[in-house]
Amino acid sequence: MNILGVSCYHHDSAAASIKDNIIVGASHEERFSRNKYDNNFPIHTINWLKNAYEDFDYAVFYEETTYKRFKRDIKKVTKAKPVLVDHHEAHAMSSIITTDWEDCAVMVIDTVGNKFSTSLGVYSNGKFTWLKRMRYPNSLGLFYSAATRFLGLQPLSDESQVMAAAAYGNPKWSKYIRDNILHYDYKGSYTVLQDLERGVGYGVLDWDIAASVQNVTQTIIANMAGWLQQETGMTKLAYAGGVALNCVANTEILKWTKFDDVAIQPAAGDAGCALGAAALLERPKQFTPYLGVNASRGLHANDYASRILKGEIVAVIEGQAEFGPRALGNRSLLCLPSDDNIKKLNKIKNRDEDSWRPYAPICQIEEAPEWFHIIKACPYMLNIAKIKKGLFNTYDNSARLQVVSQDSNIFLWRILDQCKNHGHSILINTSLNAKGKPIVNTVEDLKELQSQYELCGII
Repeated sequence: MNILGVSCYHHDSAAASIKDNIIVGASHEERFSRNKYDNNFPIHTINWLKNAYEDFDYAVFYEETTYKRFKRDIKKVTKAKPVLVDHHEAHAMSSIITTDWEDCAVMVIDTVGNKFSTSLGVYSNGKFTWLKRMRYPNSLGLFYSAATRFLGLQPLSDESQVMAAAAYGNPKWSKYIRDNILHYDYKGSYTVLQDLERGVGYGVLDWDIAASVQNVTQTIIANMAGWLQQETGMTKLAYAGGVALNCVANTEILKWTKFDDVAIQPAAGDAGCALGAAALLERPKQFTPYLGVNASRGLHANDYASRILKGEIVAVIEGQAEFGPRALGNRSLLCLPSDDNIKKLNKIKNRDEDSWRPYAPICQIEEAPEWFHIIKACPYMLNIAKIKKGLFNTYDNSARLQVVSQDSNIFLWRILDQCKNHGHSILINTSLNAKGKPIVNTVEDLKELQSQYELCGII
């Protein structure tokens, strides 16, 4: 059986295919169209999957309000039978399949999906039982996006900047927010007290407001997770939805609840629903984030490592592209963690006006405990770790760490191993793209990027 899962129309268009319990491919549409946050029907991605493998038996979608439109569009590209599934179940399943768990607690938090914004429940025997579900506009995702807009940033794209800015501020407005905007009842539910959609942009990235928004958000998330753990007695949590990309809040769950493991997949937003929707029909046996187009510059790991050790900024294109918004080594810029290299990266990424934004360290999983205080080692940059040693400056001594094992990415592990053998256990990893552009998909994309944006310093 060959199953196609599709996400589209709202944001984060994507498609994924599962055949005979194997994930054969998944990609964001933007990687092909080269339009950042492309929300159109993912015709390029579907054709890539179809041409690379074969036609589909079922085409699975997750949004009831646009299902008729989906059925019209899907008929143009495949004879597959359309199937509608629950939005939050698709979210949840996308994280469950990263594990071998047969039962677990489930938490989904996004802006809205089929009228729901938050779902808390249990997955067992292949079925979901929801204990609490909150309806839009009672939405934690809406609150954070509205705050993003209020701070003069772009909602549904710049939320990560709010999270990063929070580290520089004092959460002195937290009580005001709890009393007037977002109330939590400490029983697994919250209420949005204002019509947030009518807000206007404040236009200034105020550190204290960002810190307060983040503080209230992560506190509510951790409290809901704690309530769910108490209600279910489960020790494992599958967490999904766009809000699950907030790695600071994710770390708070591990800190303050009795869950001993939290599973989040790297495409936690709506793009991941494409894979989760397909998995609701047939659960795959294994998961990897490297599911996109296969490409290579024809270089060995030693070639990359030698240039990195010379102090150069190196563009890595190797193997299948990552599924999700964050580069995980196969479409990355890698370099040594020096102040000079950070300046070079800011120039390459056109970050002069927001150079305060941190860059993520990457290391072998074996090396991580020596350099970081880790609650959970994460291969997908979805948790925060405190820095033990002075690698590079961060305002709050924290970092969005990616750890690499031989099993997760042997090519990247070898690059790191060569650098470690020459005294550099930690590298900087950031996405291979220009500001406002999608992560590159192919070597041709890199050449175009270099010619159009004069990305100096990239090797």
